Amino acid sequence: MSVEEYGKVYLIGAGPGNPNYLTKKAERLIREADVILYDRLVNPLILQYANLTTEIIDVGKKPYAKHIQQEKINDCIVEAARRYNKVVRLKGGDPAIFGRVQEEVDTLNEHHIAFEIVPGVTSASAAVATMQTGLTMRTVAKSVTFSTGHFKDSEENEVDVNSLVNGGTLAIYMGVKRLGKIITQIQQYTDIDYR
Repeated sequence: MSVEEYGKVYLIGAGPGNPNYLTKKAERLIREADVILYDRLVNPLILQYANLTTEIIDVGKKPYAKHIQQEKINDCIVEAARRYNKVVRLKGGDPAIFGRVQEEVDTLNEHHIAFEIVPGVTSASAAVATMQTGLTMRTVAKSVTFSTGHFKDSEENEVDVNSLVNGGTLAIYMGVKRLGKIITQIQQYTDIDYR
């Protein structure tokens, strides 16, 4: 492969952690991959689907710790596409929901690298399935809002609770560190009691 040619990159969602939630397409692409660049949230059991000759590279970020910057991950993806025909970028959950997929897509477009996004089961869907219910219900929750509970210091620091106020479901991702504040905020705007 010359310097001008690139392989194809697959931005794959690995689901919420349980290998049983991995899509068949994702599993097939993992088996066929020449190289896999994976996140910290990917269950190691999922990596066992890879071929023994597949190069496996950890590009995971740890919250609130020193980690690989997104720009460096983008560079790793481009370099992998230079060296390999089939590149898998394996992300926890669904790559399009708080997975920073757009930053990776922008980089791939900038370098004219072919790519495909392969959705994964998002944790909100898996969680309500475990609770034997749904994210929506005809007379109770007519909409769903996905919100981050993790903010940069410079960002507005409140979760948008309007969906709860207006009869919807609110799915909060990455909110464990701020859980107490989030519950207080929800209680201020709704009549929901969490005691």
